[in-house]
Parts: sequence; structure tokens; C-alpha cells
Amino acid sequence: MKRIFKYVCLLPVVLFTMQVAMAQQAKTKKILVIGVDGIINTAIDYAATPGIDKITADASYSMNGYGGVPAYSSSGWSTMLTGVSADKHGVTINKSYTGNKFSQYPSVVNRIKSAASSIVVASVVRTPEINTLLNQAADHKFQYATDEEVYNKATELVKQADMGAVFVQFSSPAEVGQEVGFQLRQARYVIAIQKIDEYVAGLHAAIEARSTYANEDWNIFFASTHGGTESGVPQSTTPEEINVPVILSGGELDNKELVGTALAPREGADNILTINKASSGERTYVRVPIKGTALQGMNRFTIETWVKAGANTSDPSIIGDKNWDSGGLPGYTICRSGSTWKINIANQKSERYDIGSTKALEDGNWHHLAVTFDKTKTCAVYQDGVKVAESTLIYKDADNMASPYDYLCLAQDGTQTYGGGAPNWAGSFNEVRIWTDVLSTATIQKYMYLRNIENSDHPNLASLNLYLKMDDVRGTVVRDYSGKGNNGELVGTANERHPYYPIGLTDVSVNILSHLGIRADGTWGLEGSVLKSNVPYRLFKVNN
Repeated sequence: MKRIFKYVCLLPVVLFTMQVAMAQQAKTKKILVIGVDGIINTAIDYAATPGIDKITADASYSMNGYGGVPAYSSSGWSTMLTGVSADKHGVTINKSYTGNKFSQYPSVVNRIKSAASSIVVASVVRTPEINTLLNQAADHKFQYATDEEVYNKATELVKQADMGAVFVQFSSPAEVGQEVGFQLRQARYVIAIQKIDEYVAGLHAAIEARSTYANEDWNIFFASTHGGTESGVPQSTTPEEINVPVILSGGELDNKELVGTALAPREGADNILTINKASSGERTYVRVPIKGTALQGMNRFTIETWVKAGANTSDPSIIGDKNWDSGGLPGYTICRSGSTWKINIANQKSERYDIGSTKALEDGNWHHLAVTFDKTKTCAVYQDGVKVAESTLIYKDADNMASPYDYLCLAQDGTQTYGGGAPNWAGSFNEVRIWTDVLSTATIQKYMYLRNIENSDHPNLASLNLYLKMDDVRGTVVRDYSGKGNNGELVGTANERHPYYPIGLTDVSVNILSHLGIRADGTWGLEGSVLKSNVPYRLFKVNN
């Protein structure tokens, strides 16, 4: 009897859910996509932005979304509209669309019109190439010299009865930032962002004022195509340029801030591997077989990786192939050294060097570590692209640098049993690369942020012998993308995998298609993820 009563009580809730679902499905899907050039990731939290705040309150969003490398308006718009990164769409030059592969990776506007030609699409931009090369399939295309003109036309279009999708480009924050710097202490830059907020609020109000609004289901997507440097001079690869706000607002999306460490890894995305310290003391690490490969006993090399250090003590090995019980034993280790790090290296005659960074590593941030080694010349240490230490070496051509162990390990030494800071180094890895060559400072700086190095124009590709992207989402194999077949193995259970960034410009297109009811074909090669909620129409939503 109690069971029957329970189901009877649940029946009204189920019926109500079905009624809401049917009402929601009956509504006409429409979308406004606002792309802005030059808003840095900290700006919206700092400036007065009530219009943007309103759409953020009903959105899946991150102020630290990933814009991609290089961080230009041209590449950013290409990424956002095609749904693939620059290594696929081919736009890598500032203020130029030369080399584009839009025939292979067309704009989401083309995909909308191909799949649902009845949807009326408009594109209102500052940059003419967006309309002529990317959004040429739009029914209405306009290009203006000022943001105000773009806003006025966009407002007119969203009021148009038959309008289904409107794409808008604003560029004044980038224009001001290039003059005074992308700095929140520069009043002109902040005012430019607040003007964009007025436009967002005005467009939102125009949508809500539509006579048919009650029968429509509008999404509003807002994203910055790139940030900028404090000097205003574009470098294309700095965190200030790459990290951008991405806000996807709409009824079927979770209304929460997206945090990478709270999300599961995504297929085909840039993921990270986090190594924890198990409470049981069981070691967790990655081991790569090096016996008989170019990675064993290297005379010239560059090791580079992105790491985010966890809580550590003593001097655990971050990457190494030697027995770290003694610094005089042959081989190398990159290890913790106080609150920073160093490389220890020795030959088989126990001639050792210890060369360390002077910069903090355990500050809760991601850092790029690089070591270049030329046996008879020098060893240099880099952190975040800056050379922080260098030492002249006395090794001879005949000196043997090989460790007697057959593995190089991440979060352990070559023995796989090192106890200093036991049971293993704790932290996260991304983009681990080992080159059997000495990379120049300029090359390290140019390519340190770039993903998918194997498909790039990197000048040292022939010497790339290990490339662990850490993009794996399951299993124990850590795939090597160098082409040399040096796959690693994940040992131990105290590990996690998460996306490196919670949301990016590549996510915009696939969510536009999803909202409009267009299924993305797997052959398109889109890199984004659909962010729809698993909870039906938010009946039982709990805000984070």
C-alpha cells in the first residue's frame, strides 16, 4: 500500500514534467551569438557589466575559457565559427585568413543553412572576411566600421519576426587595448568593455520585447575571441591572450560556472593527468620504456612539460630515468627542490650537475618547465619561457650519460621506487615532450602553448621522440604522439583525468547546432562538446 501511495504521489510530478517538456519542445529555437575581440578573462568580474551578468546567471560559463593558439581575432573567429582549432582550420596569421581550410571545415552558418535552410540567419560584423569567407551562406550580411553601427543593425535584426540566428561581432575593446594596453587600470579599456555590456543588455531587451517571445526558446552565446597583453602588443601565445570568457546562456544549459577539475575528460579534447598521493602509500606514476630507443643516454636533448604542482615534501622526481637515491648516479631527474625545481644529471663517472630554477613552482598555477642539454657545451633551465639558469658543462664526447634503468618515469625516478617525498610526486601533467636536440629560446617560447605539435611547422619535429599529450580519457596506456611509438603506461590508482580547460571557443559551434536541433556529423571533425543539462528543463536544478 505504501508503495502504491508513493507512486500516486509521484504521478503529478511526472505529468508536470512531461507538460513542461512538451511546452518547451513546442517553442521555436532561436539564437544570438555575440563575439567580442579583446576582452581579457578578468575584465567581466572587474567592470560594471549588468547586461553580461544577466545572461551569465542562466548559463554554462567560464571566465577562463580557452581561445586557442595563436590568439588573434582572425584565428579566434575561425575557431569559434568552424568548431575546430587553428591546426585544422589553418588561420594562423594576425589580421589575415590566408591559408584557411574553410572548404574542409566550414562555418557553423554554412552547416545551419545546409541542414535547415528555412532558418533565417544574419551576420553583422566589423571584419569583412567573416562575411565573405565564413558566413557567406547567411541570408543577411552587413559590415560596418563601428561597434555602434553593428549594434544598431543587430538590434533591428533580432526584432525581425522570421529571424532564427544572429551573429554579431564587436571589436572596440581590442582597438582600445592595442592603444593603451589590455589593462583594467586603464579607464578607456574598462569603459570600452562596459559599452559592450550596454550593447548586450540592449540586444537582450530587444529579444525579450518580441511579440512572439513567449513562444520562442532563445539562447544567447557570448565569447571573447582573444584577450591581450598589458603592453597592447600581440604575442599570440600568452595566457593573457589565450584565456577568454565564454558564456553559453539558455534554458537547456546548466546555470553554473564550469571548472575543469569538476568535469570528466572529453574525447578529442585537451585533457590533463593528475597524479595524487594515495593514502595507502601505493605509488602512482607513468613509465615509458626507453631501452634501445633514442631516449636512453641522450647526449643532446630538450625536455619540456606543463605541470601544476600539488602538495609535496622532500625532493620527489617529477621526470627522470636515474636512481635518485644519489645525485652522482648516472642519468637525470627533474625534481622538486624546496618550493621550486631543478635538474640533476650525471654521467657514468659520477660527474654531476644540479641546475635549478629560482621561480616558485608550488603556487597553485600551471607552469611550463623546460631543460636543454648539450653534453659538451651547456645545460639551461627555463620556466614559463624564460631562461632562469644556465651552466657550462665539462663532459666529453666519450662520456656515457645512460642510466642503467629501462624506463623514464613521470612522478617517479627510473627505479620506480624512490621514497623521497613518498610515495610519488603529486601534481598534474600536460603536453610532455622530449626532443633529442637542443631547442632555441625562441622556439621554446613560440611553441610552448601550442597543442598538436606533430601537425605543426615546428622546426625540430624530426627530433621529437616523446610526445605525451595526456589527452587519454581511460585505460592505462598514455599515448605517444611523436610517431616513435614510445607509449607510456599509467601505474597505480591515485590518478584523475580532467579537461585542461572547462570550455573553449571550439565548444560554441557544436552548442549552436545542438540548440537548433542539428546533429553534428562525426565526419565533420568538430572539437567541441555539447553542454546540455541531464536534468529535464531544470525542474530539479540545484545551483552550484
